[in-house]
Amino acid sequence: VTDNFVIDRMECYLKAKESLASKDLAGSFKLFSEFIESQRSLERPELTEQLVDAYNTRGYIRYLWVDFDEAVQDYTEAIRRNPDFTVAYYNRGQIHYRLGRYKLAERDLTKALQLRPEFTDAQLNLEQVLKDLRNGHKFNDHDNFIENES
Repeated sequence: VTDNFVIDRMECYLKAKESLASKDLAGSFKLFSEFIESQRSLERPELTEQLVDAYNTRGYIRYLWVDFDEAVQDYTEAIRRNPDFTVAYYNRGQIHYRLGRYKLAERDLTKALQLRPEFTDAQLNLEQVLKDLRNGHKFNDHDNFIENES
C-alpha cells in the first residue's frame, strides 16, 4: 500500500467534514462510512485519529437521525480505539440518559469528567442523572444493555 492510499483516505475524511459543515448529513454520513469501511480492510496507524473522529461524528449524525442504538455502537467503537476520547463518553452518556439507562449514563458522564474535569456540560448532565435517580426515577432495565464491541 502506497502513501496514495493514505492521501486518498484523508481526502475522503476531509470531504466528509466539509459535507457536515455544509449541513449535508446524508453526504457526510456516506463519506464517513466509506472512510470507516476502508480502514476495516486495511487500517493505517497514521489515520487512527481521523478514524476515531469518524466513528464519533457518524455516531452524532445517527443521534440526529434518532438512530440511538447505532449511534451508541459508533461511540463505543471510538472509545475502544481511543479510551481517552472524552467527547465519545459524553455523547454515549447522553443517549443512555435519553433512553432511561441512568446507570450507564452515570458511568459515561463520570468517565468524561475523570478525563476532563472542566467539562461543564458533562458535569451538569451528570448532576441531572443523579437528581433523577434521587427523585425516584426508575432506571430502564436496559441498564444491562451491552455495547457491542464488534
